Amino acid sequence: MTDTTAFFGAVLKTIASTRNNGSDPAAFASGVAEPAARIRALEKEIGERGLSPAEAEEILRLLETTLRTKRTPDEEREYYLQYIEKASGVSRASLGVAGW
Repeated sequence: MTDTTAFFGAVLKTIASTRNNGSDPAAFASGVAEPAARIRALEKEIGERGLSPAEAEEILRLLETTLRTKRTPDEEREYYLQYIEKASGVSRASLGVAGW
């Protein structure tokens, strides 16, 4: 069972705490700020109900966009994705997105 509150908390914490190794402000706006805003909007829309697999997948893809835009090293990205899985119960494998 997915803990929706923990999932959103872990995803948003990951976005906030990863260093931005990119240098392009326009890329940051479109690749970090916009996806993060979409994730926050989904958090409000979903509220207390459980996430559908499609919603969880969309959120993880948005997160991946932010991490790639920030040029987060592969090892660090994997660390955060494992952290999110442990904190929330959302498994990338069960969503079919394990191959990032």
